[in-house]
Amino acid sequence: MSHLILRSAAALVLAATPLLAAAPAQAAPQRQLPCQADIQKTDSDLTSTVTLTVTCDVDKTVGARITVGETVLVNLQQTVRAHVEERLTLTIPRVPRVCATLQADGETTTVCTP
Repeated sequence: MSHLILRSAAALVLAATPLLAAAPAQAAPQRQLPCQADIQKTDSDLTSTVTLTVTCDVDKTVGARITVGETVLVNLQQTVRAHVEERLTLTIPRVPRVCATLQADGETTTVCTP
């Protein structure tokens, strides 16, 4: 599957969903994030619908990078209000596994679909 197709499909969904603003990629050591994160994937014959959910106990600016293998689909930043669930949903060509790496206060965590 072409990386360009994945990026194009994700860009179309994100253009219609201005939930998060673009953020630069940053490398950071893997540590515990001060927020709860979950990623779910539902497949149809041709597409995968991916939902990333983030909840924090206090207001936090959270960066999120969603990837399929080495391909970065989106790289975003969002202020998550305390105890308010933020959700981002993408529909992309069907893929076996998707991961999201989240960063806040210099700490990171990665969650993946099975």
